[in-house]
Amino acid sequence: MVCFNCKVSINGNILHEKTYDTLKEISKELNLSYQQVADYSANRVKRRNTNNFIYYPQVEITKIKKEKPQD
Repeated sequence: MVCFNCKVSINGNILHEKTYDTLKEISKELNLSYQQVADYSANRVKRRNTNNFIYYPQVEITKIKKEKPQD
């Protein structure tokens, strides 16, 4: 079974860290579109105009394998 760990931080301070079953759950929780979450998950995020911001959040989504519970 595959799950996703989502970590949101600003300047190294972790604001949110949680494991989710689907990317859709992450999009609902963070109020982002599914496409934005999929881009973060695949490391396709391009920071065009965000380099000027001092406090811009870093969103890291990593795929993790979760062992199936044994019956």
